[in-house]
Amino acid sequence: MSVHKLLRSRTTASAAGFTFLEILIIVTILGIFSAIATPSWLMFINNHRLKLSLDRAYWAMKLAQSNAKRDKKSWQTSFKQVGKNVQVAIHKSDISPARVPASQWKSLEAQIQIHTNDTTLRQVNENTNQVKKDGTVWRAMFNYRGCPVYNKTDECGLTSIQAKGNLTLFHPHLKNGDRCVIISTLLGHQRTSKRQSKPNPNSNKERYCY
Repeated sequence: MSVHKLLRSRTTASAAGFTFLEILIIVTILGIFSAIATPSWLMFINNHRLKLSLDRAYWAMKLAQSNAKRDKKSWQTSFKQVGKNVQVAIHKSDISPARVPASQWKSLEAQIQIHTNDTTLRQVNENTNQVKKDGTVWRAMFNYRGCPVYNKTDECGLTSIQAKGNLTLFHPHLKNGDRCVIISTLLGHQRTSKRQSKPNPNSNKERYCY
């Protein structure tokens, strides 16, 4: 075969490209890889959103505690569920959550929600900041020395043990993936944790994040 014919045959073969069968095989392989990878990727993203939201909630409580010590006046961190999002605000305790400017309410990551059955922070009325069983805001309040308190005038160690508590967050697409911020002592120590396999033996209700 001459050089001219050889080059022409190669050009013709290249121009032909992939056959329909070859394209079908490639598409099928890509589909299989996509079906395998997508759930793992979504789980990774949702876990990241939950962890990031927990970190923000933790530091919001830390900041309220720090501000209370700085100003020698009680501050609080307020949380509320707005649709499918959780919003958080840091403010002085003599200001009710309803009076906090909208610009000061910050949203956590999308789809993160408050686990109401596993959250033990005090529920309060948004307009009065008074404790109410069916209140729409959950609060962590710290007095002038940074101790968690039930009332803003309470002193460290003399407040109700109910001043302690935890905020539990979850993502609806992460089964048993709950995470929580816990105020664990009456001096205001805080830590984070995740859902345990067994309920808290020290609780009279089935709470798993402790």
